[in-house]
Parts: sequence; C-alpha cells; structure tokens
Amino acid sequence: MNEFLTVVLLHLFAVMSPGPDFFLISRQSIRHGRGVALWSAGGIGIGILFHSLLAVTGILVLISSNALFMLILKLICSAYLLYLGITSFINTSDFNHTNISDNRWNKAGGFIAGLLTNITNIKAFLFFVTLFSVILDNQNKQSLILYGAYMSLATFIWFSCVSFIFTSDIFKIKFLNFFKIFEKFLGISLVIIATQILLTEYPSL
Repeated sequence: MNEFLTVVLLHLFAVMSPGPDFFLISRQSIRHGRGVALWSAGGIGIGILFHSLLAVTGILVLISSNALFMLILKLICSAYLLYLGITSFINTSDFNHTNISDNRWNKAGGFIAGLLTNITNIKAFLFFVTLFSVILDNQNKQSLILYGAYMSLATFIWFSCVSFIFTSDIFKIKFLNFFKIFEKFLGISLVIIATQILLTEYPSL
C-alpha cells in the first residue's frame, strides 16, 4: 500500500507539473475544441502505457544507458517541441470549434499529436526509468504492468479535466479575447522547453 501511494504521489506531481503534455492539451483545447483535445489526452495516455511497457521489458534502461540513443531522443524531442511552439506562435487563423471534433482526420491528428508529444518527452522517459528501476525494482512484471495501466488511465483523466476547463463556457466567456495571446504564450513556452532540453546534459544511467 505504501508503495502504491508513493507511485500515486510521484505520478500526480509529474503529470500536474506544466510541461509539453500540458501545453499541448491547452493549445488543442483553445485552438481545436474539446473533442480533439480529448483525443490528444488519449494519445498521451497511450504514450504513458508505451513508456511503462518499455520499462517493464527493460528496454528503457538499455536506451538510457546508451549516450547515442539519449542524444537522438533529446534531438527528436527538441525538434518536435520547436515545431509545435513555432507553429503555435505564428498561427494567425481564427479559432473555430464548430463541428471540428466530428472530423475523423482531426481526431486522428489530435491522438497522434498527443502520442508523439509524450513518447518523445525525454523528461517522461527519465521519470519512468527512475520509477521502474529504483522505486519499483523489486516488483514482479504483473504489478509493474498494473502500475503502468493506472498511470495511463490517471493521465488521461487528468488531461481530460484540463480540456474540460479550457473549453468550458465560463472560461471561453472570460478569456475568449485573450485566446490568441495565450496561444502565442504557449508557443513561446514550448520553444523555451525545447531549448532547455537541447542545452541540458542528460547523462546515461
């Protein structure tokens, strides 16, 4: 029970800390509406499950111990976040939530964006390396898979709540005039995160 509470608290702290996943859901919510944001939240949840399965099989530790793999992951993560940040900053189109969530292409695009944002997130990568190789090192694979499933579901629920807040009538009424400014702020934040990741040395474990 104590171990489960440790996982819950660590994951809660990690998922609630502003990062690429949070900024993506915020952008998807204000730019594309709740439907697309929820699909992005689903993609992030699957990304968490992906990290968990890599950790359970030991692949995550092997990758983290290879300096070349870590460098490649860092470059991919930075490049993708730079792309999201720059496109958010230079986007000048109007906001249009009408029927956009009914478009299958937008749903698929939202899901893929969430998935890519999470699986290329080097901070999420290192979180799972630490969690599974240190804190949960003495657990069997069945328990680790259950922990991974829990974190995947909890992540989806959290970001679904975030999307509901950003697409609520109260939020839109109060902040509609600031949506474009907020989107540019999100873009700048993603560029800063990408630059920070690019300049940070992540030693192999």
